[in-house]
Amino acid sequence: MSPSEVKKLQAYLHKTLGNRTLIVRANPKNPKKGEVLMGERPFATIDVDTEDGDTSYQVEWKIKEKPQPLSAHELVRIQTFLRETLGAKTLSVRARGRIKDSAEVFIGEESVALVNVDGDGYQVQMAILDIDLDGV
Repeated sequence: MSPSEVKKLQAYLHKTLGNRTLIVRANPKNPKKGEVLMGERPFATIDVDTEDGDTSYQVEWKIKEKPQPLSAHELVRIQTFLRETLGAKTLSVRARGRIKDSAEVFIGEESVALVNVDGDGYQVQMAILDIDLDGV
């Protein structure tokens, strides 16, 4: 990741999630990888995809808790955890209709990520397109 990509991704995450403690760093050994720190603590990984001439960024982080079925109660528990962790007051976690192994994360009315049940916890996945970074 180039320095300008790092800067734009960090600004996008600050704007979207409302958390100014997030720091984006490139991986000096692999230009297709990066990481997000919350303060000094590793928080998420970033994978860069440049297929078909378009660039996208997959931000992923794990919530290491014993996964439960995604009932209404569990969605509220995940939502509370994400709100407290990110400081995003307008964040909501919503069911995805018939899909029972994942939920959608919204900031206000904008869908920004998915939460998937993983073997030993939950995985939050956020796809960021290069056009999302325009104007940040």
